[in-house]
Amino acid sequence: MLFLKPLGLLFTALILSSCSFMAIAADSNEAVHFKTGTSSEQYVATTANYDVNNYVFYAKKDQHLKVTLDTKSTKLWVILLDSKLERVADLNPYSADINDNGEYVLPYTGKYTIRIGQYRAFARRGESSHYTLTIAID
Repeated sequence: MLFLKPLGLLFTALILSSCSFMAIAADSNEAVHFKTGTSSEQYVATTANYDVNNYVFYAKKDQHLKVTLDTKSTKLWVILLDSKLERVADLNPYSADINDNGEYVLPYTGKYTIRIGQYRAFARRGESSHYTLTIAID
């Protein structure tokens, strides 16, 4: 019976520490909507620490996605996510996943998410990065 109290304290400490970790990383979600007659949209944002910014959109199979990240920072990564993709698509400028025109050909019709965050070493130091993201779909 005496060991129950220390185990309860340990359990409480573990729960509180896991909750504090979840508070460290905050995801922001932005629905991408193109203005009438346009096929691109721009977003100005900042990411700090372990935070990631998500840009969610719907597109059709074989459309071309071009993502341009205008920033002075070298701390950012850009990926394309979805449950239907077999793997994450890297959208950085020198990625093998994009074609010679800097475009990624979308493999199916449905919902996609562009995710932007900082590399772990910079996030761990508490740094932040400002950027302008342009999303174009043709």
